[in-house]
Amino acid sequence: MSHHKRLSLLLALALLLSLPLASAEQNLIRLSNDIAKALRCPAAINQSLYESEAPIAAELKAQIYQMLQQGQSQEQIIDFMVQRYGERIRYQPALTPATALLWIAPVLLVLGCGSLLVLGRRQGEKTA
Repeated sequence: MSHHKRLSLLLALALLLSLPLASAEQNLIRLSNDIAKALRCPAAINQSLYESEAPIAAELKAQIYQMLQQGQSQEQIIDFMVQRYGERIRYQPALTPATALLWIAPVLLVLGCGSLLVLGRRQGEKTA
């Protein structure tokens, strides 16, 4: 076997062996980005960690990646961030009595305004 063929074979083998590592690395990066998109930057107003260019966002993105490398799950990482920064760090806060009230209050307000309009019209019809 010639030197060139042997070198080509070794390079092909090295490439084949590195593909699973590259794929695993890409999966970690993708998952890290997904987590960063689900969390709000503590320093930037209305930006996710993924979007923010604040120094704290860069630190937290690196920490997320490192935690994934250590084998922690997405849920564990998000729970850690919530414990550290509070529920505010989530873009989709957990359903609690306080957050349920935030979702229900606008509905109650619309229903209340609608009821007042209907009652007002009925009163107007009675007086006319």
